[in-house]
Amino acid sequence: GQPDVAPSVIAPAPGGLATVTCPYGGSITVAGAIAGNVQALLNHAASQGVSLCASSGWRSPDAQIALRRAHCGTSNYAIYQMPSSRCNPPTARPGSSMHERGLAVDFSCNGGGAIRRGNACWNFLVNHAGSYGLYNLPSEPWHWSTNGN
Repeated sequence: GQPDVAPSVIAPAPGGLATVTCPYGGSITVAGAIAGNVQALLNHAASQGVSLCASSGWRSPDAQIALRRAHCGTSNYAIYQMPSSRCNPPTARPGSSMHERGLAVDFSCNGGGAIRRGNACWNFLVNHAGSYGLYNLPSEPWHWSTNGN
């Protein structure tokens, strides 16, 4: 089985960390390598009257562990080994989240609301995010990353 410890090495965010400004207020920290694309996507959305920002971009390994503790349970098994699908909501194991590399964004809609299939923010992302290099994780309508994980 897997050890009950966090991975010792998490690849750094490509291009370091950068801050992207949401046109309707707020900001998102992401990898520098995708900051330009994320900014362009947010600006494009705003030009269509769609208010996108994010509840989460880059997160530290400690933040990922805290989320696992909150969503999955407090045992070492729950934090480090349990399948993400058994957490509520699904939450990647520490060291395996694209958020820890700054390559994922949990988008929010209209000032912090959830992205739900069929709402204006979801429809915009489905139609446009791919052209900015972001792909959806099907189990989480709000979660978009460079590889769909």
